[in-house]
Amino acid sequence: MNRQGIAISVLALLTLSGCQTPPDVKQVQDENLQLQTELAQARGKIDALASEQDRLQREIDELNRVKSVLDTEKTVRVQESSDLRGQVRRFVQREIDMLKEFMVQSDLLDYVGGELVQRSRVDSEPLLLVDMANQMPGSGTITGVSAHFVKPGTFNVQVLRPVDDQLVVIWQSARLQATQSGVQRVNFPVSVGVERGDLIAYQFNEAGLVSFDTGTGDTRYTDDSVALGELIKVRSLRGESDKRAYSVGVYGLLN
Repeated sequence: MNRQGIAISVLALLTLSGCQTPPDVKQVQDENLQLQTELAQARGKIDALASEQDRLQREIDELNRVKSVLDTEKTVRVQESSDLRGQVRRFVQREIDMLKEFMVQSDLLDYVGGELVQRSRVDSEPLLLVDMANQMPGSGTITGVSAHFVKPGTFNVQVLRPVDDQLVVIWQSARLQATQSGVQRVNFPVSVGVERGDLIAYQFNEAGLVSFDTGTGDTRYTDDSVALGELIKVRSLRGESDKRAYSVGVYGLLN
């Protein structure tokens, strides 16, 4: 082969090699195309999720709006109901107070206690008196105290419930005030329910507020103070043999 033929063969080989793509370049191009396809799919999913998020946010906003309306309506209804209940309670309380005042003035309430008369003796120290002779004859409510006071002073009233040989303080009044001597009725701020067999105790904060006689009653006493919920042992009370009767008792509506 002459030199011219060799040159033509070499030129042909170089031309053919320049028209073919190396295998590693084609693989990269294919992977690039696949990544572009996956990217387009991912962008489509992102757009779909963003659209769904917008829809859900609109639903949340609507639910919050409805909740706000319902809360407002509920608040109005609760306020109206509370106002109505308050009006009914005030009306009923006025009726109860008027009825109680009428029955007190007409002397129609039940009375449990000693006769309200001036008696011969007075205590020389403040005492807690437990009227063992006058149990509640039935269940009901008591609304106040009647007493023949020797002088003005303060006192408390307690309701005692017998349990075996003990007495449990189940209720205690606020401090009550006798403003003058003689027979007075002092109302409790709030009426209290009693059961058949309950006993009444009187805690006089000054000596000699109410007088007593001996031999006609069964009021026992102690110089200890007893609080709500505490127990009194009956045998710890003094005065069983004295048979004291004090000019004090409670009134109310009993069955």
